[in-house]
Amino acid sequence: MTSNPILSLAIVFILGFFSSRITKKLKIPTITAYVMLGILLSPEVLNLLSEEMLSTSDFFSNIVLGIIAFSLGESFSLDTLRRVGRAVTGISITAAIMPWFLVTVAFWLFFKQPFYIALVFGAIASATAPAAVVMVTQEYKSRGDFTDTLLGVVAIDDAWALIIFGLSLAFASSFIHDNGHLAGILKDLFRAIIEIFGSLAIGVVVALIFNKLSHFVKTAKERLIFVLGFLFLAIGSAILLHFSVLLSCIAFGATLINTNKLSFEFFNSLRDIDSPLYLIFFVLAGASLKINILAAAIMLALGYIALRTAGKIAGGALGSKIVDASPSIRKYMGMALIPQAGVALACALIAKQTIGGHWGEKILTITIASTVVFELVGPWITKFSLIKAGEIKE
Repeated sequence: MTSNPILSLAIVFILGFFSSRITKKLKIPTITAYVMLGILLSPEVLNLLSEEMLSTSDFFSNIVLGIIAFSLGESFSLDTLRRVGRAVTGISITAAIMPWFLVTVAFWLFFKQPFYIALVFGAIASATAPAAVVMVTQEYKSRGDFTDTLLGVVAIDDAWALIIFGLSLAFASSFIHDNGHLAGILKDLFRAIIEIFGSLAIGVVVALIFNKLSHFVKTAKERLIFVLGFLFLAIGSAILLHFSVLLSCIAFGATLINTNKLSFEFFNSLRDIDSPLYLIFFVLAGASLKINILAAAIMLALGYIALRTAGKIAGGALGSKIVDASPSIRKYMGMALIPQAGVALACALIAKQTIGGHWGEKILTITIASTVVFELVGPWITKFSLIKAGEIKE
């Protein structure tokens, strides 16, 4: 292990650049390349990252998760929700809830995991990787009703997933302190409710202050500094008050998109700087994988992959039936939502930080391993779904 964090950062950026170039030629998602690079550089394999850099994973996970949640808040524009319509909204909700339910119940009753741990695994399972899905539709020039519905679903699917995860983690973190008595359970539930509404309140208040002061912003450089300042204010306030970074930032983004006519400029400004942050984040996520824990929990990992897949397929079918979608959407929409990446990893890192100990490590390790599988196999399943729906040629 190098003791120089700057040298470690140089290794990450240089190898990250070339690994992304190589994997693009192999048609492997960039996020997968970054995670696999992190595994390769980790203490478990080549041990090329400094202790100082590895210790920053919680810091970067909070920042990157805040950026992701804030960006997904844009999906809650009332105009967007009206445009995508009832069908997309219905399918996206069931496609997020069903894997949450299946994974939670199976992990609790069949795999005998503590309920609050099963709940967190289920919440992570609800997330999808919109970038992978969009990449497939663009690469194969997919066109038609199925494609339009799919793109609408992935646009807001992760927003629902973040809400589900925020609620689940708030309950789980309270449940950890439960003393087994009814009074203790009620106290913890009350604490979870306070955390949820407090988190949402932080996001709304920060957005309203943001709007009041945004007229001082005159240039693109000022815009980036301004939005980062308020985003860090939301993240820092949530951490200080032991509230949810996820819910605070998604509420910030959702409030901003519906109350500020120039909000798109602030959302776009973050996209100019997010690439290097994502690179560091995903490499550190990969470096957090514990091979010994994965070996001991391989059945849990395989169960998670199978149950999440079943949940997405069942959720897509159920939502499609409820909104009376076409037969092809009912059959194949869930399969098209199999890819999973950034949001799941970000949530797992937050869960590790919140829960800690062996359980935190297990949640993160299983999520990292399953993400590699879903990002390698998922795009092919999405392509297969589009072929079966008749919207791309074989």
